[in-house]
This record gives sequence, structure tokens and C-alpha cells, in this order.
Amino acid sequence: MMTNLPDDPALIEQARHNSDAFAALYRRYLTPVYRYLYSRLGSVHDAEDITTQIFIDALEGLSANHYRAGGCFSAWLFTIARRRLVDFYRQRQTSQLDPTRTGAYPREIQSAEPGLLAALEKSDDRKRLTHLLAQLDEEKQELLRLRFSAGLGFAEIALLTTRSEAAVKMALYRTLDWLREHWEAENG
Repeated sequence: MMTNLPDDPALIEQARHNSDAFAALYRRYLTPVYRYLYSRLGSVHDAEDITTQIFIDALEGLSANHYRAGGCFSAWLFTIARRRLVDFYRQRQTSQLDPTRTGAYPREIQSAEPGLLAALEKSDDRKRLTHLLAQLDEEKQELLRLRFSAGLGFAEIALLTTRSEAAVKMALYRTLDWLREHWEAENG
């Protein structure tokens, strides 16, 4: 889980005046931003391209004083990410995610040589989970992505979605309960 670490404000202040100081912020947030984008896009190439654009926007935004001192840097960064995704989908002239890509994982994360039975079970489980996730509305899918792909905490998600932290927790727990119930119902 990501948090707005105590040294973020110092790094942010340094990065406003020195782009080399931005490297520490980049290293800290690169993986969560990339994982979030990959979970949305399912394409390594697109996720890498947009991740690069986001960090360029963030560096320029810090230099131009668009980041409000005392704010939550991770929430600001993921706001940029969400806007870049909207731009990406607009350019592609589509607003729907391909449900077969939702929650996809890169091939390198999968085990190298699983047994045939284990591979079939894993494939079936992934298909069932993808099917269940596709039944969720976009808002619920986005909450799951922000929490589990991006690793954001409840407070950071609340800032991004302009909801209270309690409302975010409740929505996430209800969504997880729904997934669990439907998963178990399919198992009989």
C-alpha cells in the first residue's frame, strides 16, 4: 500500500527547482502508476508510453507550481494518470475497456512451467474472475484497480474520487463481498 511518506514534501520542494531531484519521486511511484495503467490497458507498450507522459506532466506541473503544497502527491499523480487515460481512450475513439483485458497479468508473472492440470485450473479461475469483474460497473472496477493494481490506500482513493474514506471502504468491501459470494455460488 502506498502512503504519502513524510519525505514526499521535501522531495517535491526540491523537484520544483531541480529536475534531478524528481528522480526519487519517479522511482517511488513508477511501479504503482505502471501497474495501474497496465491493469486498465492490458498493453505493455501503451502502459509504458502513458506512464512516461504522466511523469513528464508531473515534472512540468511541479515546475509550474500546479501541485498544491501540503496536498497528497500520490493522489495528484493518479489524477494526472486518470486524465491521461481519458485522453488515450478519446484518441482511440472508444470509451469501453475490453473486459478480457481487465485484470490481465503480464506473461512473465505467470509461472514458467506449471503442470497441465494446474495450468488448466489457473486458466479457468482467471476466466471466471474476468467474467465476474466484467459484471461490475466501471466505478467498482476502478476502485479495485486503484486499491489493488495501484496499491493506493483508502484515503488516497477518497481524494481521487471525491468520496469520504468511509464511503470508499464500504464500496470496496461490498464489491469484494459481492465477488466472493458469486465466486462461491459458481463453485456450488
